[in-house]
Amino acid sequence: MTDSTKDKRNPYINSAGQRELRKSIIAFIDVLGFKELVRKAKDEDKSQEVFLNFHQALSSWHKREEEYYETKFKMPFIGGKKDRYKIRIFTDCILIGCPISKSGRSYNFIEGCDEFFDILSTIYLLQAEMVNQGYFVRGAIAVDELYMDEVIIYGNGAIEAYEAEASKAKYPRIILTKSASSVLAEICKGFEDQQLENYINKFFFKDSDGQLFISYLESIKIGEDDFQFVSELEKHKNIIELKLAEYKDKPRYLEKYLWTANYHNNFCNQPPYYDDYKIDLTK
Repeated sequence: MTDSTKDKRNPYINSAGQRELRKSIIAFIDVLGFKELVRKAKDEDKSQEVFLNFHQALSSWHKREEEYYETKFKMPFIGGKKDRYKIRIFTDCILIGCPISKSGRSYNFIEGCDEFFDILSTIYLLQAEMVNQGYFVRGAIAVDELYMDEVIIYGNGAIEAYEAEASKAKYPRIILTKSASSVLAEICKGFEDQQLENYINKFFFKDSDGQLFISYLESIKIGEDDFQFVSELEKHKNIIELKLAEYKDKPRYLEKYLWTANYHNNFCNQPPYYDDYKIDLTK
C-alpha cells in the first residue's frame, strides 16, 4: 500500500488532503510485565525466541484487521471511502483511534454507537487473543479529540487514555474513563428512547471499585460451537493458573492475576454457568 493510498484511507485526513483533529473514541493498551519479560529474555539469551513469540501473538491479530481492510479496499479507491479507525503499535503499547461520524450506518442512528461497537469488538478480540498467548493487557478508553497518521499521534484523547491506563486501570482490564462513560450513557439513553435492544452493554462488567471494564471473555461466545467455547474457557483457566503459580511469591504481580482469576470465576457464574471451569483459589 502506497503512502498516498494510506493518506486517502486515513479518517484523520479529509477529502481535500488536510489533516484534522477529530472527536474520537480512543483506546490505549499496554502489555503487563513487558519490561521484565524482555530483560529476563536478554539475561537468559532467549531474546530472539521471546521476540518471535510476542510478534506472532500481536501480529496475528493485527494481520486479521489489515486483511479485512485489504479485502474491503481491493478495488480502486473510489468516492473517498475511509478506514473506520487507525491502529498504531509501539513495542508493547497499542493505540486505536476511531473518529465519531455525524451519520450512522443504520437507520436508528445514535451518535457514537457504531464507533463504540467497532472499537469494542476490536479490543475484546485483541485482549482474548493476547491472553491466550500468555500476554495480559491493561488499558483505558477515552473520548476526545485526536489526530493519527503513520508518523504522529496528537490530541488530548490520547493523553487521557494513557493517564487512565497508568493510574486507574491497575489490573489486567481495559476501563472506561469519565469521558467514555459519559458517551456510553448517552448511547444507552438512545437505545432506551428508541425502545431498542442495547447490544453495547454485553461488552462490560462493573468492577468492585465501580470501574466499567471490557469483558473480553464474551468474545469466545461467538458462534454456536459449545465445545469450542468450553475449550477456550479451559485454556483461559489454565493460563491464569500458570501465572498464579509463577508469581505466588511476588505479591506485586500476584494481585493482578488474582484479579484475573476472580474475573474468570465471575464470568463462569453467568448463565448458563460453568462451575467445572472455575479456578480454585483456596489453593
